[in-house]
Amino acid sequence: MRCWLAFGLPWAVVAAMPGKAPAWNSVGHLAVSKLAYDQMDDGVKVRLFAILKSHPHYSTFLAAGKPPEVEEAEWVILRASIWSDWIRPRDKDPRPDITKYHRGEEHYVNIPFIDPKDADAFAGKTLINPDFTDILCSLKQRCNELRLRTASAEDRAVAACWIFHLIGDIHQPLHSVAYFSSNKAFEYGDQGGNKFGIKANGRGWKLHAFWDDVLAEDANYTDDSPERQAKIYRQAITVATNLRALKLSNADKEKLSKNRSFESWSRESFELAKTVAYQKADGSGLIEGVEVKFNQPVPDNAPEVGEKYVERAKATAEVRVVMAGQRLADRIKALLPK
Repeated sequence: MRCWLAFGLPWAVVAAMPGKAPAWNSVGHLAVSKLAYDQMDDGVKVRLFAILKSHPHYSTFLAAGKPPEVEEAEWVILRASIWSDWIRPRDKDPRPDITKYHRGEEHYVNIPFIDPKDADAFAGKTLINPDFTDILCSLKQRCNELRLRTASAEDRAVAACWIFHLIGDIHQPLHSVAYFSSNKAFEYGDQGGNKFGIKANGRGWKLHAFWDDVLAEDANYTDDSPERQAKIYRQAITVATNLRALKLSNADKEKLSKNRSFESWSRESFELAKTVAYQKADGSGLIEGVEVKFNQPVPDNAPEVGEKYVERAKATAEVRVVMAGQRLADRIKALLPK
């Protein structure tokens, strides 16, 4: 399926190459799913659980490691949201029967964000290859697969997992942006912050990873042990419980009411990337990240973003997770009517 958007920019193309970018970590995705799960009525839960039982990795992943005190339906439905990261290729662990489901480019969309001081340098260039698929295309396709009762049981189960994951992804600001500047490190884009190094409270981070972990850290998503699975589940329940009391602003309530399309959700994330993720906390301009080379640590000279930036990022992420949870619940209800 080929699908792309014209972003209305006079720039274009240098191809923004796909990066390795899990969005929110497992705790964040599970928290989104828990918020959504609690907003679904029992009938929707029953229909969704029945579909997920046909998943090719039901026993090996979705239902695996369930703590005795957790109901199977809740455990399986929440874990649907992290299956799309579990299937990523791993070093020294090829798992071809699992990784064949991986679609890395479908986790994000590269909307170009040009450093304002460099606008002239990029004028007349195309920054996004229109032949790449992306998260917007994938969400539409997976929703159609889940909705169609003529689709195979396995395809509908796989589609449900992608929907749970990608609705979380699209609310993470760094999954709807690629930063470009005349700085040689970012002249072809920063891959959603995966090449953009910062420090937060003295610790080096890729900007993308910082935002993934801003609500709770998850050191090793490849650890499939029952102990870790139970731990991240408990962390996610705590995050979701704390976020239930979060009061959305009138502006965010209006977004929930008016912005119904996947593209509009992505646009929200893009605006937050520009105005929060890449901005200094005092509003004085963009943070100045350093290049992080592939498989290398963040350089020691990465700039410190400061405590106020961290606080603002966390507050922004909390709102995005709450909005993602409500939108996920609404979408699943619409796709699985009685």
